[in-house]
Amino acid sequence: MKTIKLIAHRGLHKGKETPENSMLAFQKAVEKNYGIELDITISKDNQIVVFHDETLNRLCNVNGNIENFEYSFLKKLKLYETQEHIPLFSEVLDLTKNKVPLIIEIKKHKNIGILETKLCELLNNHVGEYYICSFEKEILTWFKKNKPNLKRGLIFETNLKRFEKYNKTLFLYKYFKTKPDFISLDYRLIDSSIYEFCVKNNLPIFSWTINSKEKYKKIRKKVSGIIFEF
Repeated sequence: MKTIKLIAHRGLHKGKETPENSMLAFQKAVEKNYGIELDITISKDNQIVVFHDETLNRLCNVNGNIENFEYSFLKKLKLYETQEHIPLFSEVLDLTKNKVPLIIEIKKHKNIGILETKLCELLNNHVGEYYICSFEKEILTWFKKNKPNLKRGLIFETNLKRFEKYNKTLFLYKYFKTKPDFISLDYRLIDSSIYEFCVKNNLPIFSWTINSKEKYKKIRKKVSGIIFEF
């Protein structure tokens, strides 16, 4: 795995002025030469779209799960009432080709295998550095079985209502089931036994979401990549 520097979380977005996961946010990240972290899911007609939420409510003020709509409908929606639309993943690949690395988070979705197969087809023709990651064990297991050479990462966050022992047990369960190439780790776990396990096992770590200079200074020498906002 190459050394990755700063990674713009959902692109270089700025509230409703530059919406998250928009082509404008990605263009701004490319102009600054930042890596890009983005989220993908699938439409009803099996188009891979770049969108974080399960529903359209927050970003598009429309009720309903994004998986229940065809892209012909989705592409007409505006993000935060701006002129930005929900991008196809292929649009982002065209924009970033051989320019900046991509961290591609695959969101929880139905019918695992359809999105993943289509994603691999798109990435086969992409010139540039990219990595896939997910919270979902089943998604990472699919790649482990079907595309073992594709670099994949396990995203893990702390459950503050649980003891550290519970977090560690859950992490180890997911880790040994998926055997990821890297870990995308919640910033709040940097001082935990999970971080120590990753270091001991020479696992590259990306930390999210770094949104202050104080957090950046604390973490910059401890991880392979910093997923940041602002």
